[in-house]
Formats: sequence, C-alpha cells, structure tokens
Amino acid sequence: MDTARMREFLLRLLAARSYATQEAAAARVLSDELAAVGFVVDTDDWGNVIGTLRLGDGPTVLLDAHLDTVEVTDPEQWQHNPWGEVVDGIVYGRGTIDMKGALAAAVHGAASLHAERRGTIVIAGSVCEELVEGPALSRVIEQVHPDAVIICEPSANRLMLGQRGRAEIEVEVHGRIGHSAYPESGVNAAEVMADVMTAVRQLRFGEHPDLGPGMIALTNLKSFPYPNVSMVPDRCTATYDRRTILGECDADVLKPIRELAEPIAAAAGAQVDVRIAMAEFTTYQGILVRTASFAPAWRADAASWPARDALARLAKAGLDPTPGYYKFCTNGSASAGRWEIPTLGFGPGDPDRAHTVDESITIDDLNRAARGYSVLLEAILTA
Repeated sequence: MDTARMREFLLRLLAARSYATQEAAAARVLSDELAAVGFVVDTDDWGNVIGTLRLGDGPTVLLDAHLDTVEVTDPEQWQHNPWGEVVDGIVYGRGTIDMKGALAAAVHGAASLHAERRGTIVIAGSVCEELVEGPALSRVIEQVHPDAVIICEPSANRLMLGQRGRAEIEVEVHGRIGHSAYPESGVNAAEVMADVMTAVRQLRFGEHPDLGPGMIALTNLKSFPYPNVSMVPDRCTATYDRRTILGECDADVLKPIRELAEPIAAAAGAQVDVRIAMAEFTTYQGILVRTASFAPAWRADAASWPARDALARLAKAGLDPTPGYYKFCTNGSASAGRWEIPTLGFGPGDPDRAHTVDESITIDDLNRAARGYSVLLEAILTA
C-alpha cells in the first residue's frame, strides 16, 4: 500500500472545502484518485461520486463515505490549518475524522487488496449527509444494488454493528395574536408551548440492550412574529431531536407527543400540530431534494454474514475484533434501516473528535484503517 500517496490524497481532500451542497471540488479530487487507482468513475445526478472495481462474479460491496463536512465557524480558534496540515504524524483539518480520512483509507485499502477475490467493490463519496442521514446513500443504492454495505464513519477502527435512529420532530402551536398590554385578548402560543415543553421533558422511552436508550432533546425554539413588540405571539414552533431504537417508526415517535400536546393546547384555546420535519436542499448538481427527517435504527447480527466473517478476519489480522455500536446516526439508516441490506460500520478516528476545533487523525490510525478495509473486503468478497 502506498501510504504516502494516501496521505497526500487526504490532504487534497481537506484542501477542497466541501460544506453540504458545496461538494463539487472534493468530488473532483475523489474522482481523479479513484480513476488513478483503477476504478471506473461516475457522478450521478445528485453529485454522488461512484467508483466501481469489478473483480469477477461475486457479491457487490459498497463502501460509503460522505464528502460533505460541517463548517469551520471559528478558524481563529484553530491552532492548525483547518484545510490540511501534517505535524508530528498527525493530520489536522476539517473532515479528517468525519470523514475524509475514512474516504482516503477506503480508496487505498480497496486498491491494495492482495488476496484473490471475486465480486465488485463500489466506493461512494455521497453528498449532504450532514443535512440528513440516508437519502444520498439511497440514491446510490438505487443504482448499485449492493449485497453488503460498509459505512465508513469513525469508529476508532472497531467494527460497528448498529446505531439508534434519528427523527426531527416539529411541534407548532397556533394561538391568537393580541396586544401585550392586555394579553387576555389573545392566546399566547409561546406560553402554551412552554407547558407542552414541560410535559415533553417528562417523557421516558424504551431502551435497547446494545443500541442504548431512546431519548429526546429540544434543539430549536421560535415564536412569531419575530422581532416582536407589544404583541402576544400567535405561533410558536419547537424542534426536537428524537433518538429512536429498533422497530420505532415515524408514527411511534409522534404519538406520545401528540397525546401530551393536544389536550394542553385545547385547554388554552390553541391548536397544535406535531409532525416529522422536512429537510429541503439543492445539491451542487442542482437537484432539489425534499425529504422527511427520519432515519431508522438498525442492528446487524454478529453471528450472521457478513458480520461473522468480518469479525473473524479482523481477529486473524490482529485488528480489534470487539464489535460496538455507533452513538450517532449514519447513512446506515438507509442501507440497513430502509433497504434491509446487511450493513457494517468501520472507520478511523475518535468519533468524539469529529466536528471539533483542530479536528485531527494520526497517520498510524489512517494506515490501520486502510488495512482494515482491505481485510473486510477479503472477508466479504468471494474467495
């Protein structure tokens, strides 16, 4: 494996700033590298880069790594260049962990596959994952039809077998506008929302022995009109991030909130709407996407293919064979949760360092990840 080339590829990816909907430059860097190491490369209508390496008859394995990153909002706080710098064996830059480091390792790990294997390797640089998990990978799956998927999100180079899901829930209270000098003339939507929020805080959810507990967190709160002077607000919207466990669908996450909110609103003379939020964005290729912000939980069986074979091969190669579960949501919600395709997670870097100031990954970790991807492909492809 050409580790020096892999490192330089990562630096080129980091230099190509790629906030969600702005991934064009990084897509070109990825396309060039995939072509250089032997993949046939296509860019689909959304802007997902799809590299394909055919090794004969056998299963198709899709490795997914999203191209987009969160923004660098505070560059003056960085001690190192947020667009790529190597110091003492550590690569710094936005996306080193989430997840351009994994993308570099996946490309070169796949290209260095030495064992005689049959099947097809597909590497996808998907777009807009930081906006909503799943839809871009679903677009790739519609074209590739994989037999197995590896989600390359950071896992400290441990095999991940699942994650909780994520739903974004909007609660909207409609009251009646009035003058704040005599507030009884209106129905204060913000005050009604305060009562709803107090009730929601008392909700308790089920727990999965592997994935952890279901939970809910308030993430946004807005009243209207805003700015507001001398008026009782007639509308208030709260957004919740709800982490789901296996088997929960959109109706399951909405029902308990509706059952709390509707009588509270009715008692105050207000109305309330509880719904799954819609994500809307335009990809860098100009495709308008509007999709529900609901990503289901998923879990792979460690005793079944491909997890069983992957764990055995990792142990044989001297890599950590202890499986784990992601604490955050990934594109696996599409491959496993929606499409029910056998899915694993594996990637370099400490997930807790993602999205942080001076985000970084060690070159040693990057090299181990590339070897790990090669080992996983050996396990899944046909001997």
